[in-house]
Amino acid sequence: MADADNKEGEDDMRGPAILARTMSIPTVRGRSTRPWQYHSRSDSHSKVACWAVLFDLMRECDVFRSAVSEGRIGFGINYVIVGPINKTLDLVVTRVPPTRPGGPRGSFVDLANEWGIALNDEERQELADMPTLLRESSNDIAEIAIALEAKACMTEHVKSLPRLHAEILATGYLTKRAAPQCISVSYSLVNAASDFVTPSGESRVNSHDQPDDARRVVEMIERAIPTLTESRDYGYDVVGVTVVSCRNDGSAVTIVQNNTIGPAPNQHHHYERMIRSLCSQFRGRFGR
Repeated sequence: MADADNKEGEDDMRGPAILARTMSIPTVRGRSTRPWQYHSRSDSHSKVACWAVLFDLMRECDVFRSAVSEGRIGFGINYVIVGPINKTLDLVVTRVPPTRPGGPRGSFVDLANEWGIALNDEERQELADMPTLLRESSNDIAEIAIALEAKACMTEHVKSLPRLHAEILATGYLTKRAAPQCISVSYSLVNAASDFVTPSGESRVNSHDQPDDARRVVEMIERAIPTLTESRDYGYDVVGVTVVSCRNDGSAVTIVQNNTIGPAPNQHHHYERMIRSLCSQFRGRFGR
């Protein structure tokens, strides 16, 4: 893979660059005492991915930012939705009822410090200028406006395909059963590195057949994950993919911008298209 294909971020969006920069910093994840950039038993990568999506949504979507400024929406992380089978979602955006009592709450900014989000000077200033987005508490009851689940396929791509497909489908179905009016979002990270140090195998190095392994996962998401226009029972409103290069050996994580592996800018699952579509959907359903 040519070095020119590896970038810090995508176009005008900041989320992928923030994700790659933050993942580049090894931390203790899961049950391991050794610091890792990625660990399958940790949800750190999912949390950072969700934070980055919210950051871009507030930067790029005027109607979303206005709703934040007016205190009409909040957010939740690892939020349990109640339905036929209760499901914990990585991120939800909620509609705050006007009768909700005040009180101390965490904020979107607080999580940047808590999770060690790696921002550059310009991004830190942008964050400081953003309106305050408050976090839902465990006792809050609110309508879900956006439900996002973040998945990752970092190694053993072909072996992981059936499980990844089943998990994404199941989440879409349970989300729409529990909150039919919400905007459901599937966001996936796919690793295009040629090798990967696996935390679960005594630091065994897995070799990948790249770019074919990453391409197969991206194509599965494009072709086999239904959108709402294809299935109202379990289709997603918005689907997105970011391709990264992560060896998990301490070297920098980078974003791969190669249309022969990841989505092209005109495809519906390209990251920027995901953010634009999410904004458009929010404007149509919850902008008033």
